[in-house]
Amino acid sequence: MRAMTGTLLAAALLLPASVWAAAGEVSFLEGTATRTPAKGQPIALLAKGTVEQGDLLETGKAGKLEITLSDKSVVRLGPSSKLKLDQAAFTDTSRSFKATLLLGKVWSKVTSVFGEERNFEVRTERAVAGVRGTVFRIDAESTKAVLVKVYDGSVAVAGSTAAAAAPAPKKGERVEVPGPSAVDKKQWEKIVGAMMQVKVSAKGEVAEPTKFSEEDEARDAFAAWNRKRDLASAQ
Repeated sequence: MRAMTGTLLAAALLLPASVWAAAGEVSFLEGTATRTPAKGQPIALLAKGTVEQGDLLETGKAGKLEITLSDKSVVRLGPSSKLKLDQAAFTDTSRSFKATLLLGKVWSKVTSVFGEERNFEVRTERAVAGVRGTVFRIDAESTKAVLVKVYDGSVAVAGSTAAAAAPAPKKGERVEVPGPSAVDKKQWEKIVGAMMQVKVSAKGEVAEPTKFSEEDEARDAFAAWNRKRDLASAQ
């Protein structure tokens, strides 16, 4: 018995910091939203329900969804939005989060974490935004154009021209679409600071960052909802 206990203790000491199983939890839901596992059918999301790595999150036409990730970062989706959770690995001291916004709007409030691995990356077909401890928003339009707005901290934004240059597949032709890949820091094209925005064209070209104002935000329904949720969460 003592030998077995010693073996179990030694094995426990070799384990990494505890890994959190669920990627996050539904902390707010208005209207309808679903999660579709990598291999499965759509599942209706409910308050306090969990989401997992590999899930495709979708909101209805009037849907608004807030997910609190395992590291306490917050991700919110606007109506008619689709977000794929490509990677969501969390431990007590690290975070590796990568998601793809296929359509619609996503707002992210990212917490700072200790440790070397603090990755938080959101990409679209034409752009990649990598951050550490900040508040930012991405709008992915049906035209493939992208708008990135930063409210706090800074975001490194790179355009992706490879997908734009690829020829359109012929009718009936099956084409393999490459999944998200790591982006080296040297590829970053623009650093976008607080209260700045940058547009990425449908061709993957990144424009120069410009300022936006609180007055602009006051006329934006999605921004107003996020501010309301921030106030509610702070209470």
